[in-house]
Amino acid sequence: MPTDLTVAAPRRSSRRIFLPTMVLGVLALAWSGFWWYATSRVDTEMDRFIAKQAELGRQINCEQRSVGGYPFRIEVHCASPSVEGTRAGKAFSAKLGEINAVAQVYQPNKVLLEAKSPMVLVDKEGDGVTVTSNWTSAEASAAIWTSGPQNADIVVKGLTTVVDRGGNAETLFDNANVEAHVRVAEGANAAPGAYDLAADVDAKALAPVDMFLGATSPLSATFRGTITKIDLSPMPMEDRLRDWADNGGTLTITQAQLNRGPSSVKANGTVGLESSGHPSGDLVVALSGVPELADTLKQSGHVPASLTSLLGVGLTMLGKPTNIDGKAAVEVPVRVANGKVNIGAFPAGKVPRLF
Repeated sequence: MPTDLTVAAPRRSSRRIFLPTMVLGVLALAWSGFWWYATSRVDTEMDRFIAKQAELGRQINCEQRSVGGYPFRIEVHCASPSVEGTRAGKAFSAKLGEINAVAQVYQPNKVLLEAKSPMVLVDKEGDGVTVTSNWTSAEASAAIWTSGPQNADIVVKGLTTVVDRGGNAETLFDNANVEAHVRVAEGANAAPGAYDLAADVDAKALAPVDMFLGATSPLSATFRGTITKIDLSPMPMEDRLRDWADNGGTLTITQAQLNRGPSSVKANGTVGLESSGHPSGDLVVALSGVPELADTLKQSGHVPASLTSLLGVGLTMLGKPTNIDGKAAVEVPVRVANGKVNIGAFPAGKVPRLF
């Protein structure tokens, strides 16, 4: 009897070690199979997407494409990705330095992207305008469910963009930081096709504004709002805007502010699109630093002296005193309808159709 007990003990001990090891081995094999299947699907879907884009006239190339990240992530790498196609009837090409996409195997609908500069856009029509952008870092993330996009974020640091028109180079952005965020609207704004929007920009220079005003100055901008009844499925922008107008979509601006030097512009209100393609809506716009802005416009020579002289007086007469971040400002009502802009009861210009 003692001899039997001595022999049986090692057998039970070996089973305690062997069974868990075998279970772990089976789980590891199953997980490896699942990871392999998931990455294979990613490769297949990318091929399908590229083929579909080719049918639509857009040639996408992903050099040195690789898929990895075992065991818990799915990582896709593209060296020098590029696309060639047409937009608004004009041929173009775009090329990026490098792009990396990462998703967790157990959350494949949440994707993180990292892009490396430069990005070069070439308009192949006419003189072949080339837009080259470089940045310190560029990251994006998105969560997409079967019901559609849930959120998206993009953060770009140290962005500098140069536009070359026939050998004449011009810096559009200089050392700009850009953030943009989109979230499915919640609470009182929750509805199909409703999204909360937020964006912030700061830059040392913005060439079109600086050229018009005749002086270089840092600027910053902030936007907060909610858009409703927007369809984010793939489609041409013109079709998207037309669909948005037909569905009665609106953009509620809770805060839109631009600061440049001593001047600031702040607006809030609700806008939409008429069936004609013209923007429409009512806004409350406040402007600070009016005398300084009028003087800058006068010195730039782009605006008649008589108009700049009336700028400060006219706004004061049409609006009411207010302030922007403690700076004295003038607030005026702005209405956009039927392709025209009115400040109070006075016409102030026209707006173009967006489709």
